[in-house]
Amino acid sequence: MGATRDVALIPATPSPRVRAVFTAMVASMARRKFHAVRVANGSREILADMDGGSRSALVVMNHASWWDPIVALLVWREFFASRPPFGPIDRDELQRFAIFRKVGLFGVDPDDPAMLDAMRGYLQEQSRICPRLALIVTPQGRFVDVRDEVVARPGAAAVAAAIAPDRAVALAVEYGFWVDQKPEVFLRAEAISCEAAGTLSWQRRISSAMRTNQTQLALLVRAREASAFTPLSPKFCPKVTGTNPIYDLWMRMRGRANAPLGAARDARESP
Repeated sequence: MGATRDVALIPATPSPRVRAVFTAMVASMARRKFHAVRVANGSREILADMDGGSRSALVVMNHASWWDPIVALLVWREFFASRPPFGPIDRDELQRFAIFRKVGLFGVDPDDPAMLDAMRGYLQEQSRICPRLALIVTPQGRFVDVRDEVVARPGAAAVAAAIAPDRAVALAVEYGFWVDQKPEVFLRAEAISCEAAGTLSWQRRISSAMRTNQTQLALLVRAREASAFTPLSPKFCPKVTGTNPIYDLWMRMRGRANAPLGAARDARESP
């Protein structure tokens, strides 16, 4: 008989000091890799409200990229850092990178049907120990193109029904190129009602908020209007790096050297 694989949930071992150092490191990396991190107008207030409340909070994100957990940490640090963050990750990955446990990640086997009950029980216990935890999850469960309709797995809804958060938000993220050689991160938040409810009601709320949010963010990104966004923080403002030397010279000759993002398009459309 072959050996039976241990599929138990691997608990997080949060360390505020390690989390702070790790978050600072990935923030520095993100500043190098991205031209800007932008938050849609109206979303800052929704995200800032997540720092209030006396019970747990829930953040549901679409899963578009490897960068998603890092972006989640940046948003957490900027808006609701008083709440210790928790989040699931594939247990095999967690075993390879054990430091993630100290950041607040716990390991699950997404293909094990028994894992939902284990995760629900674990988070109920953690919410008793740490009543104001912030659970950050990607209910799609896999990488999905932002142009595809959101299909959320029921795990987040089941956990929400169990831990009864008093703050919940859908966070949409998209990565794209505007006029710089480096990509940009675009974010939008949509509040979710926290009225007491069962799993089915939470599933409807989460799915609806995620779909609406992702659609609205896509419209903003396609419009390419910088005024529809504000930087995540001063450190994530658009960098004045230029597109290329010849194009920069042409813009200076036209008196547009310090024009805001979007000026490239305006220049092309002007006579």
